[in-house]
Amino acid sequence: MFYLPNTLFRLRDLVNGPKRLSIECEATTFGTTMGLYRHFLRPLLFYFDAEKVHERTLSAATAAGTSSTGRALLRRLCFHVTDHRLATDVAGIHFPNPVGLAAGFDKSGRAIRALSEIGFGFVEIGSISAQPSVGNPKPRLFRLPEDEAIVVNYGVPNDGAAVVARRVHAAPTPVPLGVNLVETNTGEPTDPAAVVGEFVAAARPFCGRADYLTLNLNCPNTTAGVSPFDDSSRLQELLQQFSRIDGLPPIFLKFTAHQDAKRADDLLLAIDPYVSVAGFIFNLPPGKAYDLRTPESVVDPMPGTLCGAPARTMMDDTISFWYGRMDRTKYAIIGSGGITCAEHAYHKILLGASLIQLYTGLVFHGPGLVRRIHRGLLQLLDRDGFTHLSQAIGAGHEED
Repeated sequence: MFYLPNTLFRLRDLVNGPKRLSIECEATTFGTTMGLYRHFLRPLLFYFDAEKVHERTLSAATAAGTSSTGRALLRRLCFHVTDHRLATDVAGIHFPNPVGLAAGFDKSGRAIRALSEIGFGFVEIGSISAQPSVGNPKPRLFRLPEDEAIVVNYGVPNDGAAVVARRVHAAPTPVPLGVNLVETNTGEPTDPAAVVGEFVAAARPFCGRADYLTLNLNCPNTTAGVSPFDDSSRLQELLQQFSRIDGLPPIFLKFTAHQDAKRADDLLLAIDPYVSVAGFIFNLPPGKAYDLRTPESVVDPMPGTLCGAPARTMMDDTISFWYGRMDRTKYAIIGSGGITCAEHAYHKILLGASLIQLYTGLVFHGPGLVRRIHRGLLQLLDRDGFTHLSQAIGAGHEED
């Protein structure tokens, strides 16, 4: 969902970035590249329907990744930042840097070869279900430019696990690949007992190819954030079934962001016996209950979940909450939500995120955001006297 054929443009970064980064991260500090995207490309792209631009961007990325020449061009155009200080190991997986692409852009694994060449430390595709799904009725994607946010009601359309697995098995990537799994969205309520089987069926084809799996337990676009796995016994049943899958990679559990101590402790107790669980990713809560600049009369008719800058503080608080309760020797957090600059990414890392994912920020700040975050993280590590990213993880967390 970059909303631009970003990998096909050469956007020269003419400045080295600010020496000091502010938490406000005003767009003007991003230099000429940001100005070109913000004042020329973004208005042009925002003139067109959001989903159509998304689809055409994905098609362009798919085409660019089909040849070695195209992939080499992408690497040159995106100005990779390679530095051992940003490399990290999580769940036995080596990540060349901590900045990943979140699930949602490439729902069916069509463009992973291109996406893995533009500077991300990892790419997560999906959400993918056992059976194909067309998702929710259109329109189902909306922009809120005044708030640097989008409202998403896709309903996880995808080609189904069998088709996507064949696609990704045939497309090796130089960075780790995550596969986000979800129950099939049929538009009708699903028998809770059948959901376990759905997840298992969706997972099996990816074993031996995915570096990790994300189990999207509370997708706000399919179940309104309600899930049978809110029941600890059902979650244990799911993990028991997964423990029988040969070649199972590490698992991240993705569920609605919350700071409820009892719910958290119940989940941690339920998953404790299952060594395959490597950590957590947090879904945005359903709805649009944020203090927005966009008028209510515009926002209220939009169905779906708000993603982007307004959710940043809530998601940061959630990272801090879970980091303070989980066993840090067993679990890691992949942080997301409202990241538009290096300072935002670094703040999540200080609160306890080992890795971070981008999504909506790319819509409003363009593909150069990935490189700017890399360079900014290096500056921030130097500022705080850290010689490696691992030293910063959780360093700003306030203990109880």
